[in-house]
Amino acid sequence: MTADSSEAHLNRIAPATKLAWLTTASCRTILALVLGAGFLSQVWYLTHDCPIDLSGDEAQYWDWSRNLDLSYYSKGPLVALIIRASCLVFGDTMPAVRFPALVLGVMTSLVTYALTAKLFKSERLALGVVLLNHLVPMFVAGSVLMTIDPPYYFCWAVATLFGAIAIIDGKNWAWIGAGIFVGVGFLAKYAMMLWFVGAALVILSDSLSRHSTSLVTGKRRWGGVMLSGAIALLFTIPVIAWNAKHGWVSLLHVKKQTAGWGGNPLEFVASQIGLVGPTMFILMLGGIVYAFRARDDVRSREMRFLAMVGLSFWAITFLDSFFTKVQANWPAPAYFTLMILTGYFIASRMRSVESWRRWRGVVYATVVIGLLFLPVSRDSAIVMPLIKRVSKDPGNLDFMERLRGWRVLGQHVSEEIATLGDGAFILCDDYQQTAETAFYSSRQPKTYCAGPYFGKRLSQYDMWPDRRLHDNPALAGRNAIYVGKGGHLPDEVERAFDRTEKLPTIPIYAGDVEVKTFKLWRCYGFKGMAPLAVHDY
Repeated sequence: MTADSSEAHLNRIAPATKLAWLTTASCRTILALVLGAGFLSQVWYLTHDCPIDLSGDEAQYWDWSRNLDLSYYSKGPLVALIIRASCLVFGDTMPAVRFPALVLGVMTSLVTYALTAKLFKSERLALGVVLLNHLVPMFVAGSVLMTIDPPYYFCWAVATLFGAIAIIDGKNWAWIGAGIFVGVGFLAKYAMMLWFVGAALVILSDSLSRHSTSLVTGKRRWGGVMLSGAIALLFTIPVIAWNAKHGWVSLLHVKKQTAGWGGNPLEFVASQIGLVGPTMFILMLGGIVYAFRARDDVRSREMRFLAMVGLSFWAITFLDSFFTKVQANWPAPAYFTLMILTGYFIASRMRSVESWRRWRGVVYATVVIGLLFLPVSRDSAIVMPLIKRVSKDPGNLDFMERLRGWRVLGQHVSEEIATLGDGAFILCDDYQQTAETAFYSSRQPKTYCAGPYFGKRLSQYDMWPDRRLHDNPALAGRNAIYVGKGGHLPDEVERAFDRTEKLPTIPIYAGDVEVKTFKLWRCYGFKGMAPLAVHDY
């Protein structure tokens, strides 16, 4: 089938929804306008009284970037390298930390467009899929956050594009590109290696289907996968070398995060419905079912490729939810291909008036939900008055709570440090507070984490010798400001100083609703802390 006939195939639809005016040139023009306007609006948002501060993870990765290394406690070095490059150009500021996320978001949208147009020979569909992605609450809310997810998601996208060239088009050279981007993505998040599971399932499915290739071609494909895997493994060398010098802490951390018993798969599924949107989730399920049932569709092979790459990773994450608490963002890469599949499913429903009538309500509801969420994603404070009316504890329903108050805390800590004289340092309850106070306090000083000394998990701060609290004579006798969470100072911290003094609680608001508080103590005469015999990873 030619590109023109495939385009026509997608547009045998009801007259009210025909899109013949969307030529290739107009699709690309609209794409450029949407991505350009979106990028500029995000830059404006970050640089003009942005209502949200860095998340704890963003601040942590920024602190890593001040100490570049082969790898780090919980992740590879990619996110730190990207943040440091941006901060070298724009300074150690909040917008500078987040600018790479905006760039990576645009680049991922371009890859989405390219892969969709390649698989389905329709730039109209490609544009529709990009616009559809801009309606997903998870993508909208996280579009400005520079965590590991933007580079990880981008590398997954590019690896999948190369995978499509290798598997669908039979171009074995593309396995080299896939291997490189899987390897680079591994340096952002170790789960990137699971991309090969989906690729292998697609090849296996191909060999069992009516699209099966010759024995020689099949061997070449498996050889291509192995070559790609070998290339990706080369990128693990710096992570392995760093861990060999640090007691394999990353391995212990990943084991702790992914093993055990006591997960909640129902909670995981509910979180995914919330993050994708309930109606988008329905459309996605429809697309998945259609991908495996519509054998007579001219693009059935392409649909199965998208479904298997996405579902394999989603299924692995779902299975893990039986054993441990799975963070809601963990299966995010699965949605790269599943969203393209969803876009094609919507287009397939538009081929007839009857089919479109059955599904258009869900599609329209998806658009409305996405558009309504856009302003809320900028600042959830706008809905707090409504939440206050229906909830007795509205502060717990602010999904941006973790992004609030850190500038205020930094100002208070800086003022208190100034009252304690030269040499005073900042000591915090956990690694996120430690990173946030480092970023938002005056002159961005080194900060210290006490949590692992009374049972909280280790972090990168415990890997740096100059941040230790049990073997650091440079801290002896110095005063400190302690940032805690509970109403009482931990006994281990109390014993580490000659005397302590609690300060007034710092309330943090979203609109007129108190969403959290910070607790501070003045601490005098540091004596050191005793390390625990057994650590939590």
